[in-house]
Amino acid sequence: MNRPKIICHMETSPDGKIMGKYLWLPQRGDGEDSFYAVLSKYDYQAQLLGRTTVDDNTTLYRKPEINEKAPPVPEGDFLAEGAKLGQYLIALDSHGKLAWEESTTDSEGKKAHVVEILTESTANGYKDFLRRKGISYLLCGKDRVDLALACEKIKDLLHVDTMILGGGGTVNWSFLEAGLVDEVSQVIAPAADGSTETQTLFMAKKGLSSDEPVLFTPLSVEIMADDAVWIRWKVDGKSDIDFDGDPEFRAVQEMIRSHRGE
Repeated sequence: MNRPKIICHMETSPDGKIMGKYLWLPQRGDGEDSFYAVLSKYDYQAQLLGRTTVDDNTTLYRKPEINEKAPPVPEGDFLAEGAKLGQYLIALDSHGKLAWEESTTDSEGKKAHVVEILTESTANGYKDFLRRKGISYLLCGKDRVDLALACEKIKDLLHVDTMILGGGGTVNWSFLEAGLVDEVSQVIAPAADGSTETQTLFMAKKGLSSDEPVLFTPLSVEIMADDAVWIRWKVDGKSDIDFDGDPEFRAVQEMIRSHRGE
């Protein structure tokens, strides 16, 4: 497959959470925040984020200004003039909900052109909204985003060689399970809050992905100036164990469900 090298770069607590009160604690030491210090080590042309992550941090759950009577837009993908910028913030927004105000954003100190990953079922009015804003979009899949196709188009149409995958947990796991992640860059903060209600680094979602294990090989471990720990993992791929066909595993699961009264 012709696709960019993909690095999932995230900050977590020691218990794997990617959100929570621990992120609001004062930084230790006088150096740069480890998350950004590590990110600057990678030469990348694009960051890809899930819709919820973008809404949480950028578009803030505003509603897009849709013209329901807009004339039909041309079929296929749309590359706006800003696509020549060469640096991209790519949003996985399967049905078109994000309310962008500008066609560019500041992506970790770099001016980046916004690109939406949509499906063919996205409403004409939303595609018209993006065109009026000068925002590019790529159609990848009918009703659900075809991640492999999205990666191919990002490589072929946007000429991205290296892409940072930045959450949330469901998006990270979907890419990982699909065999589309080459490396995981995990910055572990020196704090945790024990929350049971916040996302973890990887999260399977029923109907979208499974909980079949993926294997890793550690590449390096470094203690940072602010006491965070940076671990680089090489992604080896899925385990070849057939859990559904393993009688011992199934027996243990049945016992657990029985004790829980399920």
